[in-house]
Amino acid sequence: MKIAVIAGTPVDTRMGVTLLNQHGVKGLSFPVSRTPEEQTAFQVGAQSAREEAVGALLDRIKEAGMDRVLLYCNSLSATIDARALGVARGLRIWTPMDVYGETARRYRRLGVLAANSQGAAGVERAMVNASPETRVFGASNLELVLGVEAGRPPEDLVRDCGLEHLLRFFEGNGAEAVVLGCTHFPYVKEALQKRTALPVLDPGERLAELVLEDGGQRPAV
Repeated sequence: MKIAVIAGTPVDTRMGVTLLNQHGVKGLSFPVSRTPEEQTAFQVGAQSAREEAVGALLDRIKEAGMDRVLLYCNSLSATIDARALGVARGLRIWTPMDVYGETARRYRRLGVLAANSQGAAGVERAMVNASPETRVFGASNLELVLGVEAGRPPEDLVRDCGLEHLLRFFEGNGAEAVVLGCTHFPYVKEALQKRTALPVLDPGERLAELVLEDGGQRPAV
C-alpha cells in the first residue's frame, strides 16, 4: 500500500513519510510550499487559492494511481475542507484534525502548541466541537518551526523559544496535558517532557494508527 503525504514544506512532508514508514507503509512526498514563511502566507491568503493548489496536488496523486492521502499539516488542515476535496476525487484523506476530537474527550483542560494562529484555531475548533466542555489554552510559535527546519538541537529550541515559560503558563491554568499542534513539533517532544510533569501528546502516533486501521477500506466517493 502506498499513501501520498501532503504537508506544508519538504521537511514536515518527509516527517509524515517517515511516520508511515515506521508503521510499514510506504509514503510518497507532495509538499505544498518551500518554506514555513511561504506556507504561513499561503494559509492566510485566499481560500480559493488554497483549495486550487491542494486540489492540483490531489489530481497529481490520483493520476499516479494512489487513492489514499495523509495531509500531515495542522494549520493547512485547519484552513481547507480536505475531506470534501478528497471525496470529489474519490480519495480517502486523513488529517491531524481526525485525532484532536478524541484527545479532547479524554481531557477537560488542554494546552496546545501550534505553528501559527491558523493551526491553533483549527485545533481548538476540532477539540471544542467534539467536547464543548474542554477548555483550550493555545499558543503558536513560527520561530520554533524554523528552528526545527534548520535542524537546531531540541534543547536549544526549547530554551530560545521560551517554551519553559509556556509550560509554566499551561500548568498555571490547570492544563492536564500539552498537545503538539504542529507536525514539526515531535522533534522537541522529549526536550519538553523533561521540563513538565504534564503528558506531552503527539497526535502523529494516533494518526498513523487511524491510517492503518482504515487502510483496507476503499475511499468514499
